[in-house]
Amino acid sequence: METSPADAQPCASSPAPATTVEEVLFLPPQSSAPALCPDSEVAPSEEAGSEPWAAAVPPEWVPVIRQDIQSQRKMKQQPPLSDAYLSGMPAKRRKTMQGEGPHLSLSEAVNRAMRYTGAKPETSAESLRRELDSSEVQVRYRDQLCQDIQKILQDNESYSPQRFPNTPRAFQGDP
Repeated sequence: METSPADAQPCASSPAPATTVEEVLFLPPQSSAPALCPDSEVAPSEEAGSEPWAAAVPPEWVPVIRQDIQSQRKMKQQPPLSDAYLSGMPAKRRKTMQGEGPHLSLSEAVNRAMRYTGAKPETSAESLRRELDSSEVQVRYRDQLCQDIQKILQDNESYSPQRFPNTPRAFQGDP
């Protein structure tokens, strides 16, 4: 009698090759499924904990997967592409990626946002434009923008003040 390749392999605690993490995490366990190692009793690892996926992977993978899960939960949103990167793209692709382009002023940005969302100002549109164009609002807007940029730069691991010496001058203090 011939033995199949599956019979020739020793029993392992690994899941079937077609099993994916998504299947383990999101599909209910099937009680009628045959055991992976029917002839031997494999004690569940103490590391397995209460996660359903931990039983479906080798025990040495559990800490690595847990670490990956934690690091992926903490991932930040990708920042926008730099001007240098965009300028290296073909013109047609650059246009489709950039859309309408940057907003030139605070009042234009607010007006576009209002049109997009369908919001109506409590006062007239002209009154809102005058308020947004006032020097006090412009100064506060610039200060907030500088604070936001400073926060982004502090959190950005690839930013180097030595490499970009004019950044503090551009985004700190008075213009």
